[in-house]
Amino acid sequence: MFTPEPGTPLAEYYDQTQPRTGAVLSRRSLGTLDAVTIGRYALTIGAADPVHYDAAAARSAGYADVVAPPNMLAAIVEWGIGTPEAQLQPDGTPLGGDTPLGDGLRVMGVGEEMELVTPVTAGTEVVLETTLEAVTPKQTRAGTCVFVTTLNTFTSAQGAVLNRNRRTVVLRNPLQES
Repeated sequence: MFTPEPGTPLAEYYDQTQPRTGAVLSRRSLGTLDAVTIGRYALTIGAADPVHYDAAAARSAGYADVVAPPNMLAAIVEWGIGTPEAQLQPDGTPLGGDTPLGDGLRVMGVGEEMELVTPVTAGTEVVLETTLEAVTPKQTRAGTCVFVTTLNTFTSAQGAVLNRNRRTVVLRNPLQES
């Protein structure tokens, strides 16, 4: 099996991360979604259907309250106050943290799949569980890379699955300084 070149930051990352495949990396509450947040998000992305910001329209469509656009949960995975600029890598990703990305490595998103299970309405407390699904080294035209796939499972506080989001990123060694 192909593995990254020994002694490189990518090889160190692979050696530390690959054995954790299948592990739950984190489980945390994202908080309770409210109607104003859902409405603002919907209008920001151009989702103008009144079910996203008008409770009466949502109820007449069969929802208990305003309903979040389907991609909202995937968008709020990292919502919070944000990361101070001094704690960001040059590519804009946070240093360390619960993410399975190695500090100093070059990171690029390469794919995302969403499975929408249950509509999310205002008043829903959302819990996020992140599982490390795969850590796969590959030799590409661009050089040695490691593809990392995580599964974000969003549930209600009561345990009902709302959405599953599978994300894949590719990691490469830092650029060599001349």
